[in-house]
Amino acid sequence: MEKLFVGIDISKDKFDVSYTKDGQNTFGHSTFLNTKSGIKKFFSKVVKILEKENLKQLHFCMEATGIYHCELCEFLQEYPAHIVSVINPLRTKAFSRSLLLRTKNDKVDSSMLALYGYLHNPPQTPKLPETIKKFRNLVRYKETLTESRTQEIGRLKSSLDSEIKKLINKKILFIEKQTKEVIAKIQDLVNSDKFLKKQISLLKTVDGIGDIVAWKLLSELKFEDIENISPKAQVAHAGLSPREFSSGISVRGHSHISRMGNSDLRKILFCPALGCIKNSNYFTPFYLRLLDNGKPKKLAVVAVMR
Repeated sequence: MEKLFVGIDISKDKFDVSYTKDGQNTFGHSTFLNTKSGIKKFFSKVVKILEKENLKQLHFCMEATGIYHCELCEFLQEYPAHIVSVINPLRTKAFSRSLLLRTKNDKVDSSMLALYGYLHNPPQTPKLPETIKKFRNLVRYKETLTESRTQEIGRLKSSLDSEIKKLINKKILFIEKQTKEVIAKIQDLVNSDKFLKKQISLLKTVDGIGDIVAWKLLSELKFEDIENISPKAQVAHAGLSPREFSSGISVRGHSHISRMGNSDLRKILFCPALGCIKNSNYFTPFYLRLLDNGKPKKLAVVAVMR
């Protein structure tokens, strides 16, 4: 099927778009606001280009950019006749280097993404189930509130003005109240959804994991095409897969984890792993065996995380 490849470089306030149909040239660079009206304007324009070029299908290629790409991605996924590919930025960064690009700006990046789509034909990014999406958003917002509370407590300790301290205390109380509301919503959602309830229950069978850690873990796991994702794929998603660094007879670097994945997952797993090591359970012999084999403590902890 003849396709029009659409490269989209997204930022907080806007996104830049370039097109290619033959992989040789990109054309039609445009900039749109990253808002509902901007997205609708973009889609109507790209459909007109598709008809003008007498092509059959659109293939959108964009990088995973935190939350900035989410609204556009979800809008485009409502049109199943077309393909939406959300690409790991590390892949596009390596691709950009291979092209020896001397300039980096939004127009160049969108052109590069269109060319990447044509050459690599990345797969469709599956649509995230609504329940998982809502659960993830609630848990992430709870984490934002927790971080805000920690920041305000730090300001409270360093403030010398009594009036400012009163204002900060009011803000802390407000954050705590909102945190309780969010936790209640998470609990209601988990209890009302069989899949979430089962997964949380399974996670809590692991020593060192309670409700809070289980929520955080589940919210950051890879859920796209969940039925076909292996444990190895989840480990890679967390950036915990081992990475060897050696070549020939001259390069003998230390092996380490790839870190090419979700850093939040690694942060979440660290403390429960330490808890498992301190409290004797089924992880303890594994950890001690690694130490007896001469492995560094940090490596053994990461192995428990994995």
